[in-house]
Amino acid sequence: MPHSVTEFIRFYNSPFSYWCNKTNKLVDEKKIDAKYKIEINASKLISKQLLTKAQEHEVVLKDKYRISENLNVVDMSNKDSSNKVFLEELDKNPDVIFQPYISSKDFVGRLDFVKIVDDNLHIIDAKLSSSIKTEHIIQLFVYKEILEIVTKKQVTECFLFLGDLQMHKVEFDEYKEIYAELKDQFIDFNNSYDPEIPPYPKKGEELQEYDDEAKKIWIRDNGLELLYRIQAKQIEKLKNNDIKTVEELKNTNLEKIDGMGEATFIKYKKLAQLLNDSTENKISYEIKDASLNGLLKPKKGDLYIDFEGYPFLTIGRNFEYLYGIWSNDKNESFTYYWSDDEEEEKNSFVSFIEKLLEHLELYPDAKFYHYFSYEITSLRSSAQNFGVYEKELEQLIEKKCFIDLFTIVNSSLLIGASSYSLKTVEKLAGINRTEDLQSGMESIQYFEDYFFNEEYELKDLIIEYNKADCKNLYLLHDWLASLL
Repeated sequence: MPHSVTEFIRFYNSPFSYWCNKTNKLVDEKKIDAKYKIEINASKLISKQLLTKAQEHEVVLKDKYRISENLNVVDMSNKDSSNKVFLEELDKNPDVIFQPYISSKDFVGRLDFVKIVDDNLHIIDAKLSSSIKTEHIIQLFVYKEILEIVTKKQVTECFLFLGDLQMHKVEFDEYKEIYAELKDQFIDFNNSYDPEIPPYPKKGEELQEYDDEAKKIWIRDNGLELLYRIQAKQIEKLKNNDIKTVEELKNTNLEKIDGMGEATFIKYKKLAQLLNDSTENKISYEIKDASLNGLLKPKKGDLYIDFEGYPFLTIGRNFEYLYGIWSNDKNESFTYYWSDDEEEEKNSFVSFIEKLLEHLELYPDAKFYHYFSYEITSLRSSAQNFGVYEKELEQLIEKKCFIDLFTIVNSSLLIGASSYSLKTVEKLAGINRTEDLQSGMESIQYFEDYFFNEEYELKDLIIEYNKADCKNLYLLHDWLASLL
C-alpha cells in the first residue's frame, strides 16, 4: 500500500516522530493493541488557522491563473480523485489542474498545481514559507516521480510559490542521491517497523507533537540530549569516545576529545555535573562571570516589557496583539495595549513607543528589560511595516536602552537544565507561577479561541499571563542582581 507524501516528509524530518505517528494511526485503526498509544503534545499540532492560511495562499495562485492569466483551470480539490479520473481530465487539454490526488506503487499525494506546457508538465507547490527548504525540494521530487509514472510524460520544471507571492524555480540535480537514499531508508524502515522498538530520537529532529515522548526517553536513558544546546554532531563525538550518558560525561577522566574544542568539552562536562545534581524542585547552577556581563541593579524607573504575538493572521509577519509594560515603581503599575485588528495594532505600537520616549524624559537612565530577542525583532518589524518611529527605535537600541536578560543569563551562568527559557530560569530564581495560562504556546491557542471562536472571556487570562511575564522579569532581574 502506498505511503502519503506527508508521511514521507515527516520521516525525513524525524524518523522518531514518524514512528510515533504511524503507531498511533495503527492503534486508531485497531491494527495493533491500544497499549501502544502514544500521548501527544497538543500545543505542537499544526494550527487550524495556519492550515486555513495555506489554503488561502493556494487560492491566490489559482485565481491568478484563472483570472489574471485567463487560463483554463480544472479544480479537482473536491472531487473523488484517482489516477484514472486525473488522466481523463488531462486528456481534455486544460492549462492547469488544481489539486489532483494521484498515486504510484510507493507514494500517494495531492499536488497543488500541475501546469501543462506543450507536451510537458510543470509542478507548482504553494508554501507560506519565506524561503526554499530542503523538505520542499524532497516533496517536489516525490510529486515529480508520481506524476511521471502516472502520465508517462516528463516533468520538465518545478516551482515553489512562496509567501512573498513569487515563483521560485527549483533545481533538483544535487538532491537526486539524497532522495534515492532517503526513499530506500523509508521503505526499509517500514518493512522492519516494530511497535515495541522506536528509533532513538535525535537532538535537532523536528519532533513536533511527540517532543514530550522524546524527552521521556532521554530522561529514562539519562541521554546526552538533555544537555543545554548540545548538537547531534557533538553527541556523536562524545559517543565515539564511549560517553553515552550525562553521568558518564560527568565522571569521565578525559579532558578533551577529538573534533571538539577543549573549552566546549569542559563546558559540557560541567553542565553534565550540574544537570546530574539538579532535581525537579532545585536546579543547580554556577556563575561563570562574576559581573554578570555588566548587569545593572534594578532602579526606580526601569521597565519590564513582554509582547504576545500571533503568527497566522497575516502572511509573512506576526500580528502583535498585546504589548505589556511593568514598572519598577511604588505602585508596581502595569500598562498594556491590546489590538483586535491591524489598525489597532499600529495604534498600540505607536502608543508603546511614545510611552517609552515619554518615560525617558522622566527617567533618563531607565532601562527596558526583556527576555530573548523577540521584542527587538518585533519592534523593528512593526516600525518598518507601519513606517513610523524607525529612527527613534534605532536610537533607543544604539543607546542600549533595551537589556536582554537572556543574554545576561546565557553568558554569565551555567545551569543544570535542558533549557534556559524564562519559565526554567524563573524556577531557578524561586519564582512561582499561579496563572491558569502557563506557556507561550498555550497563549497562542487562547488567542485563537478568543479571536476566531469568540471566547471573549479568555482575553483577561491572556493579559494576566502577560502581566506575570513582565513582573517576573523584574523578579528575575532582582534575583540576578543579588548574585553580584
